[in-house]
Amino acid sequence: MNENRGARRYNKAFTGPVQYWSLHPLTPWTEILRGQGIRAPEDVAELRQRLWVARFELEPDAVTFDAATSYGLEPQHLINDDYGACQAFGARRLQDFALPNAIVVPSAALPGTKNLVVFGPLVGSPYSAEPLSAEDAPAALAADHARPPDTLLPLVRHFGEPHAEHDAWSRGESYRFREPRATRLE
Repeated sequence: MNENRGARRYNKAFTGPVQYWSLHPLTPWTEILRGQGIRAPEDVAELRQRLWVARFELEPDAVTFDAATSYGLEPQHLINDDYGACQAFGARRLQDFALPNAIVVPSAALPGTKNLVVFGPLVGSPYSAEPLSAEDAPAALAADHARPPDTLLPLVRHFGEPHAEHDAWSRGESYRFREPRATRLE
């Protein structure tokens, strides 16, 4: 069981394991761009990452803005630049197995999309394999040395910027992520 080496939204450094997966194919890129503070197109052009896909046999709780308080969080904590409240929830979850082992949360980096957060160990297996236990995560490398689409940079919500989905929710309005033109089949 490997602990996370770096601090993220739902874990402090050297706690865990906590794994983060995006439920939209563009979200991992925006999480990387936001996390690394990349704002210039020339820096995006230099970025190369591996992209993985995985299948999960989970029934995650949906921690929405409306449901946040039932988890001891305020709605803004889900997308806040200060991770303290979410890290405290993650630490509680790692100690209290009555709490959900997986949650779906709003992406802080790409409003209108979601991330899956899995608390506890996972074991990677071939993508076509049938999971043998709840810890099995059939996964496959989908791209090596890949780069994000050029049209994605303006959509990234960087630290210190408003979060369009949370703002809409605060006004009682719905919010829907709109795919950039270059990522849709025409």
